[in-house]
Amino acid sequence: MANLTPIEDRRRKSRTILLSALILLLLLWSIKLRYPQHTIIQFYGNHTITPEAPSLAHTTIPFLKPGGIDNVSGGRKWKSKPATTDALTSPVFNGTITKKVAVMVATGFRSNLIPLILHFSSVLGPSWPIIVYASVEDVGLFSTATALGRYILSGTVQIKTLPQTVFLSDEDSFSEFLTSKWIWEDLAPAEHVFLFRSDGMLCANAARSVEDYFEYDFVGAPAVDGKVVDYNGGLSLRKRSTILKVLEGWEWKEEKARNEKEKKKGVLFEDQWFFNHIKMLQERQEAEGILPSAEGAINLPTAEVARTFSEGNIDYPNPLGVHQVHRWVEKKVPELDEWCPEHRLCSTG
Repeated sequence: MANLTPIEDRRRKSRTILLSALILLLLLWSIKLRYPQHTIIQFYGNHTITPEAPSLAHTTIPFLKPGGIDNVSGGRKWKSKPATTDALTSPVFNGTITKKVAVMVATGFRSNLIPLILHFSSVLGPSWPIIVYASVEDVGLFSTATALGRYILSGTVQIKTLPQTVFLSDEDSFSEFLTSKWIWEDLAPAEHVFLFRSDGMLCANAARSVEDYFEYDFVGAPAVDGKVVDYNGGLSLRKRSTILKVLEGWEWKEEKARNEKEKKKGVLFEDQWFFNHIKMLQERQEAEGILPSAEGAINLPTAEVARTFSEGNIDYPNPLGVHQVHRWVEKKVPELDEWCPEHRLCSTG
């Protein structure tokens, strides 16, 4: 082969580069025609090998036995019922709310709210969406944390703005908001609504899950005053359809105004008000011969069951959650520190 002059050599290299670029362009164009919905980055990402998560069907999970000694807690005796496997095998939330949702109505931004929300998301599991309702002024404060931002980007946590007419300045305004139809209609189509406030906590050591209480229309920490029992709503599970039935038959604001006019005892907080009216619906059904176990019937748990969900002033050693721990006697706190140390994240006021 004849020796090439420097100019001819450069021309040959240029032709080679142009030919290679043309071939690469044709290859990329062919891929684009075959996979029009993909970008090159997506095409590569969809064909990279990712490690498979272990199947729960082949995983042995050491459930706790009532009063027994488990092999996880170092020999401690947790008096807690084993959870069902439903909460362990639920699909990851795909961005569309279906039958369940966790809700926090923020009455103001506090520094503990972001770690609190992250903890609730972790304990509830990846199948639970969480909606946080906040004022226009506070919404932006939730997006400053990178850790929470990842959940917001995935859609697992949604920050929604409260209506402009809502100003949550005290417990009365909070009760008025929760006894309006707006929030319950906004949560459609979810049936099971897990409501939590900043003074409530789910315990990661619990063997039970929130799903274990789906059969009930309202469950929260039982509070006993003499012979009267009601359930606290600050950490509660409610059926949305039942809440709407109550709101169709009664109005909280009317009862409040009537009681004030007649100088009766002040109207109850929203949780007590809902519980009392749900109980009235259940009593009507029972008078018609409809048992709580019947399909579609109102079903309220006993205080014995409710205390396993969340501890109120009825003592239970290993509840699923706790509420308003700052009201407890001091001698109870060391026991709680062992079972549910994350209670330290709760607000105390």
